[in-house]
Amino acid sequence: MKRLPYISFLLCMLLQASPSLAQGVDDMKKERTRIEQQIAASKQLLATAEKDIQGQLGKMTVLTEQIRRQQLLVNSLNAEMRAVQAEMKANEQRQRQLERDLTQRKQSYARALRQSTHRNTFAQRLTFLFSAESFRQMYRRARYLHEYSDFQLRQGREIQARQQELEEKQQELKALQAEKQELLVRQQQEQDALAAQRAEQQALVKKLQKKKADIKQEMARQQREYDRLNKEIDRLIAEQIAASQKKKGGSEETGSAKSTTTYKMSAEEVRLSGSFEANKGKLPVPVRGAYMLASHYGINQVEGMKDVKVNNQGVDIRCGEGTTIRTIFDGEVSAVFVIPTRQTYGVLVRHGEYISVYCNLATLTVKQGDKVEANAALGTAGADASGTPLLQFQLRRNQQRLNPEEWIRF
Repeated sequence: MKRLPYISFLLCMLLQASPSLAQGVDDMKKERTRIEQQIAASKQLLATAEKDIQGQLGKMTVLTEQIRRQQLLVNSLNAEMRAVQAEMKANEQRQRQLERDLTQRKQSYARALRQSTHRNTFAQRLTFLFSAESFRQMYRRARYLHEYSDFQLRQGREIQARQQELEEKQQELKALQAEKQELLVRQQQEQDALAAQRAEQQALVKKLQKKKADIKQEMARQQREYDRLNKEIDRLIAEQIAASQKKKGGSEETGSAKSTTTYKMSAEEVRLSGSFEANKGKLPVPVRGAYMLASHYGINQVEGMKDVKVNNQGVDIRCGEGTTIRTIFDGEVSAVFVIPTRQTYGVLVRHGEYISVYCNLATLTVKQGDKVEANAALGTAGADASGTPLLQFQLRRNQQRLNPEEWIRF
């Protein structure tokens, strides 16, 4: 009897372990679905024309990003499989423990039956009861006769029910494992297709290497365009900082570097800034619908040409024609400007001391001074030099450039 509390506690601890494992598999499945959607989007973008250098570079970008995403998908599937196997192993251990407990309870119940054989008749039970030394002892003996065997049987049935439940879960996990095996088979097929794409990429590399001078010229043009864009953004932010300091009556740190680079915030802007920072890594992608990253933050080089590079202070996001560009967080449109090289628009949205920058918009639905909420439409994406719709997106904290890939869940 003293073993029962321990066994019950052990069962509870074992059963409570399952939901966390299942939740982990569900989260991995959601992540896999997200990556698959991004791969599907990149496949659509492979239709980019190759009529010129820009088009060929665009296709190279798409192929490179697709290969990267495909590897992420393989990693995600492998992680899911490991999680499923771990969950199955845990359930097998729980099942074996339940089987041992059930066997012990059956043996205990059998011993109880054998021990009580000598008082199975009505007369023997009466003798057992009336041989008690007190009425209280008689009551306890009557209660014992009534409940003991019933309690053992009930405990056995409870364990059988739990064992049945775990067996059903085991079947579900086996089905899930079979599903993952099918996915891995499919993934292998995609890896084979990916190998063909790698071969295509290498063929394109050789093709582009013959036009290396033209490629360098095009990348230099892109760098000049990035530099002009960054210079304009820096100028607009500097003006906003100066205006905020003038409105606040100057800075206590006059003459220091900080006084010329820090935006003076109101109490509401301080709150908004803190809320923005608290959402690091969870902010939404600034486009609606299918997309892919065409250029990452920092140094980007053409595949197969280590000396052909461009420095991007944001990220370039390819998307579909007419794609809506949206804000990533609540804020205020602090500036709207024209990008002369493309005749498109740029929009700065201030979130306290943080600023999100949306460039290459073909149309606008906001103006300077508008209050906007997260996911509010700013306009539609314009085209890049190859004719593909593209958003150039940046993040700043005052005048400090931030890596959007650390803040947004691409």
